[in-house]
Amino acid sequence: MKTLPPPADAPMKANADDRYSGEPSEFRQYRAPRANQEVFVDPPLDEAAGLLAENRRLLAQHDSRWSAMRHEARAQMIKDAVRYTRVYRDTSWVSQDAERPIVMAGHQPSLFHPGVWFKNFALSHLSAKLNATAVNLVVDNDVAQTSAIRVPTIDPATGLAAYRSAQYDVAGGGVPYEQTTVGDRKRFDRFDREVAQAVRPLVADPCIEQLWPHARAAIDRCGVAGCALAQARHALEGDIGLKTLELPLGVFCRSRAFAEFALSILTEMPRFQQCYNESSAYYRAAHGIRSSAHPVPDLADKDDWFEAPLWIYGNQSPHRKAAWVRMRDDAIEISDLGNRTVRIETRNLSDAIDQLTAAMTPEFKLRPRALLTTMYSRLVLSDLFLHGIGGGKYDQLGDMVTKAFFEITPPRFMVLSATVHLPGVEPKDVAGEVRALRRRIRETHFQGERYRDEPGVDSSLVDQKQALLRQIPPRGERTQWHQKVTRVNRLLADQLMDVRQDLQRQLAAAQRRAVAQSVLTSREHSFCVYPLDYLTESFYKMLG
Repeated sequence: MKTLPPPADAPMKANADDRYSGEPSEFRQYRAPRANQEVFVDPPLDEAAGLLAENRRLLAQHDSRWSAMRHEARAQMIKDAVRYTRVYRDTSWVSQDAERPIVMAGHQPSLFHPGVWFKNFALSHLSAKLNATAVNLVVDNDVAQTSAIRVPTIDPATGLAAYRSAQYDVAGGGVPYEQTTVGDRKRFDRFDREVAQAVRPLVADPCIEQLWPHARAAIDRCGVAGCALAQARHALEGDIGLKTLELPLGVFCRSRAFAEFALSILTEMPRFQQCYNESSAYYRAAHGIRSSAHPVPDLADKDDWFEAPLWIYGNQSPHRKAAWVRMRDDAIEISDLGNRTVRIETRNLSDAIDQLTAAMTPEFKLRPRALLTTMYSRLVLSDLFLHGIGGGKYDQLGDMVTKAFFEITPPRFMVLSATVHLPGVEPKDVAGEVRALRRRIRETHFQGERYRDEPGVDSSLVDQKQALLRQIPPRGERTQWHQKVTRVNRLLADQLMDVRQDLQRQLAAAQRRAVAQSVLTSREHSFCVYPLDYLTESFYKMLG
């Protein structure tokens, strides 16, 4: 069985000269915005229509097998997304025309910060502007890191801003989001009250109070934390008028189209692995990255097995393991090199697709890694994909792999993020105060003459220091002079001990205020601690 072919006029060829187009400086540099209500969008929103049209023209050049797979995958995705979404919110507005443009984004089902949530508002905004269908991919195959968020609050002991941890479950993550069942339902049910109480000194009406009733309803339906968090957030988006569909990654992975796409890679794993690893090496060299684990680890091989950019896990053993592939005449074996192995006969493409689709059971969940997820989403499912800052950085590597392996130019994507501070927070230059106090403390050691008017300072020492500074000897003759200056500095420093101790107390207080200021102005707070009206007004202002 052959891999998906390139379009007849594909400009890229899989050779060393053309695989990596451009110098390292041509990699796009993405930086998260820092100021309150500052937005980053690249390319600008007013170029979205042209970008979408350009991508559709590019994708239309592909071979008929690509077109057939795209048509099937998009129709199935919209059907599945409507069926999934209508369980918890209205979908009567949805057009199920698979030929309609599709704008797409995706993220893990977590209580992320407003900069991530901004993408969902942009997704709805662009879909209306471009007469497109908006689909947000719930990346539920990533490992859940924690069941807690840090809530900004005021420490009653100090009166300064600080963090308090709030947990919605006792579990600490470690398995994919789609496997994270809730172990402590009572804790989950009271999470909104705990968060609201903690943040109340700073925010009177956090949107956790509107979000969490949806979360309690969702956990009754699915019992999985990732599912509940995603559905609650999406239901809240429906309440405020956003028109997007959602679909967990675990659903589209069970489709025939995804099986076909995966097989186009798995049946040529040696060549894919070479393209993948060489692209990663080039990316690391261009960015001066020394770690072999960034931005993604190389794919390994051992004996006659080749590591694939996929994960395998199941309900009974939910920890992810790497997928490995072995070529066997007219068949391939896909395995976690443990107790999960499937054999796919590859003589006939349609039969192979059916076999792989049937093999994807609750105990054999085959899930793509990050680069493959967006590769499939951009080449097959959508016409325009919206990335965050991190996704935009790593998917430039994905573009290199796409060019090298499929020999096609991938469609372009947009990168969006935003920074929103807590309401009413006024930035203060506490860091400047800390720097000034550190400088003054250093002066008491080496420039004590600046403090001649302080009580207890011997003015004759100051006169000696100033006389020495007026008579600096030539180079090579300064040993005795330096010794005299050092002696005077030491004596002055001893006399300034009380001044220095007072400055150190001021520095400690300023450092505590700086920590508190960093809490107040952080862009990493969960969106659920903000007032809903404040966030939506901020987002629409930035989109406008």
